[in-house]
Amino acid sequence: MQDVFYEETARMQGAGSASRKYYLTKVFMVISYVFAVIWGILSFTFFIDLNNLIGSLIFSLIPLAMFIVSGVLLGKFKDKIYVDFDYTFITGSIRFSKVIKNYKRKHLISFDTSDIEKIGLFGSESYERYSLMPDVKCKILTSNSQPDEGKDFYYIVANTAGNKQMFVLECSETFIANVLKFSKRTVLDQELLNKKRQQK
Repeated sequence: MQDVFYEETARMQGAGSASRKYYLTKVFMVISYVFAVIWGILSFTFFIDLNNLIGSLIFSLIPLAMFIVSGVLLGKFKDKIYVDFDYTFITGSIRFSKVIKNYKRKHLISFDTSDIEKIGLFGSESYERYSLMPDVKCKILTSNSQPDEGKDFYYIVANTAGNKQMFVLECSETFIANVLKFSKRTVLDQELLNKKRQQK
């Protein structure tokens, strides 16, 4: 069978608003770290009292810790504000990644089509059954509540590293068709199968 490479990106809708929130959060994160440095310098320069060492350390370290923790939390929150998702298919192998603010790429997971148990439409009866299974971990790989034009929400259930995971994607039918070319026929959800039959 011929090698296939196909990639799609689920881009975040309302990117302008998300970009502003991203930079605003980044500013507050930087301010928190700057305050931590300033407070650390002031504390160990002026506030340390050798006669009351424990009290002065508590007075110095608690605000310092609060500034640092605030910076860390803001940094984590910042990386969740503006997120796109890449879906890559390479001849029987699937790779999911997230892209933060168009520059920071993080690989999420890779698996083969032989690991796929079911593929179907998001919200179908089969999807609902899987979502109720306690041993199935669901990961939403889109930032949007409505799919872009030419795309739909699909789910893929795969057995990866001994765990059963369900991935919700915002992708085109072309991406799903490429995956199905290298998958077992039994993986297709009945509702998606009926939809494909109606389109013929």
